[in-house]
Amino acid sequence: MINPSAIMAAPFAAASLSLPATSPVTAADLWREGVHLEWWELSDLLQECTGWTIKPGHCPEDPDEVGHWLIDPAGHPEGDIWPGPDIDDVEHYVGWRIDEALDSLDS
Repeated sequence: MINPSAIMAAPFAAASLSLPATSPVTAADLWREGVHLEWWELSDLLQECTGWTIKPGHCPEDPDEVGHWLIDPAGHPEGDIWPGPDIDDVEHYVGWRIDEALDSLDS
């Protein structure tokens, strides 16, 4: 007796579908497309481009105030904490450095 499931599955089993390999999307790709990055994504990208990083923390004068520190390659914070939970100001401050580094990689 013929198995109906085998008859229906045969065309699918014979077909071979291979998808092209794709590279993963990086923070640099997202940055170039204007996508808003989370603080850790921006920190990773900044570190790749400049050696600097971003770390969340609290304002020394007000422990309830959350912000982000800009950390130099030696591990020292630059200036005061960037206040607030979002990183828009930090992004604006370091964005040109990331753009410059990515442009030099592209050329």
